[in-house]
Amino acid sequence: MKCPDETPTNAVQIFEARPNRMFSEEQRATVRFLRYAKAVPCAECGRKSKAHWTLLISFKAKTMAAIIPKDSGKVHMPLTPVCRSHLLAPAWS
Repeated sequence: MKCPDETPTNAVQIFEARPNRMFSEEQRATVRFLRYAKAVPCAECGRKSKAHWTLLISFKAKTMAAIIPKDSGKVHMPLTPVCRSHLLAPAWS
């Protein structure tokens, strides 16, 4: 029988993006960086990592194919972990 202290936990730290002149305040306010204690899969590609990012709104993740961002068509719920190899865009046009 497992002891409650032995059950695996996967704590997550959530960090707000710092101000950046390249992004508007509205864009910066919606971005969050996630750091997990153990590697978790990316919701878009499945690659496991401890470091992800997300938005506080529904979003689409885009993959860079050459220079053109490729959209998978998936709409992710807010705070869904996506690896940093994807670009994030709001789900609406």
